[in-house]
Amino acid sequence: MLLGIILVISASVMWGLSNILLKRSIGKGMSPESANAVQTGFSALFMVAIWIFTICSGFIAFSIPDFWPLIYLLAGTLIGLALGTTIYLHGLKLVDASLASPLSSTSPFFVILMATLFLGENINAFLLLGALSVFSGIILLGRREGKKSSRRKGIFLVSIAPVFWAMTIIFYRLALKYMDIYTANAIRMSALGLTMCIYVRFKGIKCFPERSALYDSALAGLFNYVLGGTVFLFGLTMIGASRASALSSGTPFFTMLFASMFLKERIKSSYLYGGALVVFGLILISLS
Repeated sequence: MLLGIILVISASVMWGLSNILLKRSIGKGMSPESANAVQTGFSALFMVAIWIFTICSGFIAFSIPDFWPLIYLLAGTLIGLALGTTIYLHGLKLVDASLASPLSSTSPFFVILMATLFLGENINAFLLLGALSVFSGIILLGRREGKKSSRRKGIFLVSIAPVFWAMTIIFYRLALKYMDIYTANAIRMSALGLTMCIYVRFKGIKCFPERSALYDSALAGLFNYVLGGTVFLFGLTMIGASRASALSSGTPFFTMLFASMFLKERIKSSYLYGGALVVFGLILISLS
């Protein structure tokens, strides 16, 4: 249990850093679709290489996934990581990273609801109080009074993305009951990278900003999917969808820290109070 909690929180740290890299990449002229295509394509190469290595080393045996687990895996990937992440990146282009991340971190509420309805997972008082504390912290962290960058369209886009991400977690939870994580990673990232590259090519979207933007997007993929996504999936199998999703809500807190360090965004007092609520919520959830 403890290892699963540590893994999910570690994923939150990596996702926070990925948010900053993506914001910086988009700020240098790369379109949201192109940024997603670069990070997923780069990640796919890593995931497939890791998968081949684990098979050749005898760590896992080669196997062809059953039909329905494969459908669950592909559905979660296309709904959440292709559609949901692209929607989020369009919103991120319009608002600050320190606002987008908190607003997009409400997926635990959707996951808890879906996990209860479809996976039969139990909810206790610690989990509910922890989720409430995390949500309250998110509200404080997301306050950006008087900022022109907080456009309605951007706020709307980053706010609806968590619904798609919640579906992804539920589908992944179902799929991982029947396949190992290395195989799942190779399949989902290959499908995602191929889908985004085809979409960018079909839409005729330009993908040639300054070279540093390409590096930022590729590095974001490393933290987002290769490292963060892998440790999150391990944690997900250990502690369940509801608890894993709730713990991952710490991402905005880490995004705030990295935004202050690398994007020079000013941390307001509401951010400190909100961060304290997020940490308190994570403690409650870990006790549930």
